[in-house]
Amino acid sequence: MKNTFRKTYILIGICALTLSLIQCNEKTASSDFNKFTGRWKLHKIQLQDTITQNWTDALGNNKDRKGFIIYDGLGGMGVHHVTENYENFEFEGKGSLDSLTKRDLRHFTNNFVYFGKYNVNDIDKTIEHHIEAHIYPKSWGSIAKREYKFKGDTLILSPLNKGLRLPVRIIWISLNDTTE
Repeated sequence: MKNTFRKTYILIGICALTLSLIQCNEKTASSDFNKFTGRWKLHKIQLQDTITQNWTDALGNNKDRKGFIIYDGLGGMGVHHVTENYENFEFEGKGSLDSLTKRDLRHFTNNFVYFGKYNVNDIDKTIEHHIEAHIYPKSWGSIAKREYKFKGDTLILSPLNKGLRLPVRIIWISLNDTTE
């Protein structure tokens, strides 16, 4: 009887361990973390009309922006985007930083870049960018929270402010150049 009792407990333990491993495996397989891995090219920035709920392409400095967001698959990320034709700007300065004119410096304000760590929350479909370095010093150490949605090779990020989705979405297209 003692031997049967011991075998039963061992069998229950093996079953519990097996179920635990299966659940753990399923959680990892269904996680969106790996879907972010790779390089994404900026497609467009859109604004939502708060009355009609229609999306339209952004204008001004957010019109026709170009750039990249990169998720390394290990928890590190970086984003960089600029205005259209940013690289074709003719500087008035002589090439060194201390020779830049006001016009040159204004051009640099069209440059948006930050780097840091990221966390994905599969339940509420959000990603947090924990900013370690940013073009704007006051943003260092902050968290940029985004609601996310995947549609095929497209990633849509919508900024959140105090838990509320802003009427903005940033659309990225996968470059499909990850190594597996």
